[in-house]
Amino acid sequence: MTMNLMKKFWLLWTSLGAVVLGFITLAAGMLTVGPILLVLGYCVMLPFFLWGSFQDSVGDQDSVGE
Repeated sequence: MTMNLMKKFWLLWTSLGAVVLGFITLAAGMLTVGPILLVLGYCVMLPFFLWGSFQDSVGDQDSVGE
């Protein structure tokens, strides 16, 4: 069961990891790597996760109604 949750939420965990790592690198003074990780986490990976999870939930409802 735990492995199934990891497969389902891998993009969420990697986006949150990129955000945390981005803040850590900003605090360390890496002013190039930090913002790149934050943009990847907030603007690329997290929206893809939300879009994919929304499609999964809408797809499940459509198949139930038929």
